[in-house]
Amino acid sequence: MRLTDLHPRWIASGGEGVTDADGRPVPRREGIGVSFDCPCSTCGLLCFVPFDNPLDGGPPITPDHALWTRTGEDFDHLSLTPSILRNRERDGCGWHGYVTDGEVITI
Repeated sequence: MRLTDLHPRWIASGGEGVTDADGRPVPRREGIGVSFDCPCSTCGLLCFVPFDNPLDGGPPITPDHALWTRTGEDFDHLSLTPSILRNRERDGCGWHGYVTDGEVITI
């Protein structure tokens, strides 16, 4: 199945009216990750995949969490490594797979 079949969207953060814990403004960031409908087709949840190389060229937004390396600038050509696991131990559905050149591959 194609990633575009799963209603993908780029994730942004910060921007007007957003402040950190100390009250400082948080600048707007674009393309820090991607979310899409879970490929399992039964859980009805979204997958969120944060990037170690955001589209906007800035640093990762969540450096203390798991991050995926992105290649491709659009959903038709997006590849993510390593694989994505919706871990059952963390309330996931157990789906495991890859996004490679816009194709979602279940393993």
